[in-house]
Amino acid sequence: MRSSISPRSCSNPGCRNSSQVICDCCNKYLCMEHLKDHAGRQSDSQLNSLISEINVLSDRFHHVSVVEPYFFKSLDKWRVDAYHTIDQFYETQRRNFEQFIRETEDKQRKEIDHFRLKINDFIREQNAKQDDLYLLKDTIKLIEKNLNDLPYIQCDIRPLVIDENLATIKFKKISQDVLPLSRPYQTMNIIDDSYCWMTTNDKYLLVHHKPDLYLLDQQLAIIEKTPWTHGRIYVMCWSSTLNRFIVITNDTIFTIDENLMAIERCDLNHHANIYHNWRSGTCSNTNLFLSTSELGSSLYEFSLLPSVQFIKEWTSPTTCRKDECIDDLCYKNGKFAIIIFHQPTNEIRLDLRSSTTLDPIWSIEIGRIVPRRTTGCCWLNNDEWLITDEYHFRLFHISTNGHLVKSDKYDPAPYNALLFGKDILAIRTVTGVNLHRL
Repeated sequence: MRSSISPRSCSNPGCRNSSQVICDCCNKYLCMEHLKDHAGRQSDSQLNSLISEINVLSDRFHHVSVVEPYFFKSLDKWRVDAYHTIDQFYETQRRNFEQFIRETEDKQRKEIDHFRLKINDFIREQNAKQDDLYLLKDTIKLIEKNLNDLPYIQCDIRPLVIDENLATIKFKKISQDVLPLSRPYQTMNIIDDSYCWMTTNDKYLLVHHKPDLYLLDQQLAIIEKTPWTHGRIYVMCWSSTLNRFIVITNDTIFTIDENLMAIERCDLNHHANIYHNWRSGTCSNTNLFLSTSELGSSLYEFSLLPSVQFIKEWTSPTTCRKDECIDDLCYKNGKFAIIIFHQPTNEIRLDLRSSTTLDPIWSIEIGRIVPRRTTGCCWLNNDEWLITDEYHFRLFHISTNGHLVKSDKYDPAPYNALLFGKDILAIRTVTGVNLHRL
């Protein structure tokens, strides 16, 4: 309540007394006689409102059930990935041990055969001297010792120690404050005409740095590199099902193991009229999706196991209108984020669609661009999205329900971006690769 020096009368019906206070809640002028009753009614009203609010929160509390399943899902995925890593290590070490045994046995066998031939030469030529006999005896003892040692080869394996801090539990905000980004903590310069696409398996980043494919860690240190001689790269993505990188040229799918040691070719020959100009692509848990470059873009779906096989083709107008084309495509959690370019107006928009039916969930206009300049789409935590706009040097943060959270300038011009692990954003620019911590 505030004191009143106004000559106004009390607001209570029928009261002619002069007002002495003003109610903070409703701004009514009151005399001292009616102040107590009015204050009591206001308190009761506010208390009842608070009771309603706490009842709503209590009801929400009893229906919240998304945290526990998500936590266990993440933990189960980590468990499967850990077993896979252990199995890979086991298979590698087993192959190394078997190869070591074979090489050791081959060496012993060759020494014995060589020694036998040498003795036969002495017998045939009858020219062995005493020193030769001493040397032969010493050699036999050495061969015998090596044979005696062979069953006692040891393999020292340290116990696998798991850091108890690998998993942490913490509250996370519903929406990240992604923009503006912090300064990049690592940068790699790529200023030649290398292909601008990149992909990640969360552990490593795969980029093209002419004339090679580079495998980079989260400090942009080069882990592996291999020459790339198979033509222009249109799409890069990672398949957790195959546990391999997928690289697409105009008419061929290549799969590459995560160490860049084996590149395998899969020809796209599902029918004679296959389109040979891809624009974008993405992987789900089981399938590969590729979009074409022309107006009225088509979307092709391929299975990954037991081999890469054509499944179906979506065409216009299901994919987009005849005067539109798909600029980029990203799959996550049963949904496609699709960047669509509208040629008559040079405008782009982001559509969120069902990955099984292409039915729209929501759509948001992004802006106007120069035709066919690079525009990319990247999934963020909490099912949010980041759009890169090369022409305007901009980034757009889109919420999970299709609203613009914020946009910001980004220099140098960004080609595309992706989430590298859980809290690192990798951005491919006209000058190279930048890593930002979120």
